[in-house]
Amino acid sequence: MPLSASSLNRAQRKRYGVLDIGSNSVRLVIYDVFGSSFVPIYNEKIHAGLGRDLRQTGRLSVQGCQDTQAALSRFTLILNAQEVEHVIIGATAAMREAEDGPDFIAKIKAKTGLDLSPISGAEEARLSAMGLLAAMPRAKGIAADLGGASLELIRVENGAPQTGETFALGPFRMLGTELTGDDFQPRLLRDRITEILDAKSAPRDCLQNETLYLIGGAWRNLAMIHLVQTEFPLRTMQGYQLTPDTAMALAEWAIGPGKDEAVNFPGLPARRGETLPYGALLLSELIKRLKPARIIVSTTGLREGLIYDALPEEQRERDALHDGCRDLARGNLQGSASFAGPLYKFLEKASAHFPMCFTPIHEIRLRRAACILAGIGKGLHPNYRADLVFEDVLYAPLAGLKHKERAYLALILFRSFTGKAKTPNDEAIHLLLDEDEQLAASIYGLAIRLAVVASGRSASLLKQITLNITARGPEVVAAPEFQALLGPRLELRRAKLAAALERVEN
Repeated sequence: MPLSASSLNRAQRKRYGVLDIGSNSVRLVIYDVFGSSFVPIYNEKIHAGLGRDLRQTGRLSVQGCQDTQAALSRFTLILNAQEVEHVIIGATAAMREAEDGPDFIAKIKAKTGLDLSPISGAEEARLSAMGLLAAMPRAKGIAADLGGASLELIRVENGAPQTGETFALGPFRMLGTELTGDDFQPRLLRDRITEILDAKSAPRDCLQNETLYLIGGAWRNLAMIHLVQTEFPLRTMQGYQLTPDTAMALAEWAIGPGKDEAVNFPGLPARRGETLPYGALLLSELIKRLKPARIIVSTTGLREGLIYDALPEEQRERDALHDGCRDLARGNLQGSASFAGPLYKFLEKASAHFPMCFTPIHEIRLRRAACILAGIGKGLHPNYRADLVFEDVLYAPLAGLKHKERAYLALILFRSFTGKAKTPNDEAIHLLLDEDEQLAASIYGLAIRLAVVASGRSASLLKQITLNITARGPEVVAAPEFQALLGPRLELRRAKLAAALERVEN
C-alpha cells in the first residue's frame, strides 16, 4: 500500500556508520538510512591485510596492525565530523583467530574507544545473509561469502537466514602472503578444500539445483571481468547472473590460461586481483558440490547485514524498493509524497486492462514504484529529462530489483516523459525485455504522462478526474466544474495511450 503522509514522515532519514574490520581490508562506510532503504554516501577502505600472516605465524600482520590503527584514527574523526548517529563494528575471522587479537583489540580501544571484539563465525554467516536479503528480499538458496580468512555458507529462505557454517577457506588461511606465487598449486589446494568442506555438514546437506549467491570482493571482481569481456550492456554487478557452465568456464580460465590476465585486469586493485585465482578455484569446487541452478552476484553482505539487523523489525518489514524510490525522489519529496498515492489510485482501475510483464503481485509493486518516481524529472532541462531519468533509475541503488525489473521500471519512467523511439541504452532494454514487455512498460508510462498532463501534476485535481478503459479505448472523465481540464493537450495524450493499447489487441 502507498504510505500516507504521516507514515512517510515516520520514515525519517538517519545516518549509520559501519566499520568493517576484515582479514584483507579495513573499511568505513557511512549510509543514509530511509525506512528500510539505505544508500552509501561515503566509502573508504585500506587494504591492511590484517590476516596475511595467519597461516605462517598465527598472528596479525605487524604492518597491517599499524595501517589499521592509523585508518581507525582517521575514520573516528570522519564519523564525528559527519555526526553519524549509529556506529556498528564488524570484526571478523582475523580478529577471531589471531593469538594476538585480544591485545590489539585492547590497544585500539584505549586509543580510539572503538571495540573491535569479533563476531563469531556463525554470526558472520547470519549477518552476511541479512545483507543479501536487504537488497534481495526474495532470495532463496545458498549465500556464500568469501573473505580474506574464511568462507561462510548459509541458507536463505522466506526472507530469513537459516542454518549456516563458517570454514577456514579464505585465501590468507590457505595460501598466506603469496596468493599467486608458488603456494598456488590448484591440485593440492583442491584436496585441502575438499578436506575442509567435508569436515562439516553444511555443504553436504545443502540442497542442489538452487541459486548460489556470491558475496565478497574476489567473486564480485571475477564476475565483473566476465561482464566487461562479454560487453553486457547493464553495467551493474548487483544481481548479475551467470549460468553454472559459464561460471565454471570463467573459473577454470582464471585458474589456468587467464590467470595472469585476471590478476592484472585493468582497473582492478593489485590486492584485489591477487585473490582472484584462488576465489575462482574455490568457486569451481562449490559448483561441483552444490550443482546450483543459477549463480547470482550480490554486492551487499556483512556491512549491510549489520545495519539491516540493527533496524527495528517494523522498519525491516517495509518495502525497501518503495522506500528507496521515495529517497531517490527526495529532491521533490513533498510533491512526490502527495502525488504518488493519488497517481497510483487514478491509474489503478484502468491499468487492470493493461498488459503485464510480471506476475500481478510484482507488476503492482513496480507500478507503485513508478508512481513514486514520477516526479524525479522535475527541474531538469526538458530536452534531456527523459534520458537523465532513465539512466538514474537504471543504475540507482534500489533494493529488491532484478535486472529485468530494473530495465522495466526505467522504461516506464522514460515513456512518462517522451515519445522518442530510442532510449539511452537500447541494448540493455532489448536484451532484458522482449517486444511485448517493452510495450507493457510503454503503456504504463504513457498513462502516467496522461495523468500528469490531465492534472498539471496536482494531487487535488487528479482526484477530480477518472480514467476508464471502454470498448472505444481510454476515456477521461472530469467532474462538471473541472471540464476545462479536458483540453487538446490531454486529448493528444489520450490518443497516444489509445494507439499503444491497440497494438496489444493487434
